[in-house]
Amino acid sequence: MKVFITLLTAMLLSTAALGGDEDSSKSAMATFESLDKNADQQLSRTEAAGDKMLSDSFASIDTNGDGYVSKSEYASAHGKSKSKTRT
Repeated sequence: MKVFITLLTAMLLSTAALGGDEDSSKSAMATFESLDKNADQQLSRTEAAGDKMLSDSFASIDTNGDGYVSKSEYASAHGKSKSKTRT
């Protein structure tokens, strides 16, 4: 019985942790949307200036070098920064 309760607790905690990642991702996408003033689904350097951290790392987040940060580039960078804070 003790083992069952321990396993159940571990499952519930891992599910809660995954839910937190989803909330964080939604928050990141809300930030992206708020910065994307012309709603073209990409951020220019001018739009990125609204977020100091994004502005400072714009070149490294813009992985294809086209001068814009796409939603996927932004999400990827956000995921990498989350994994760094976990280790």
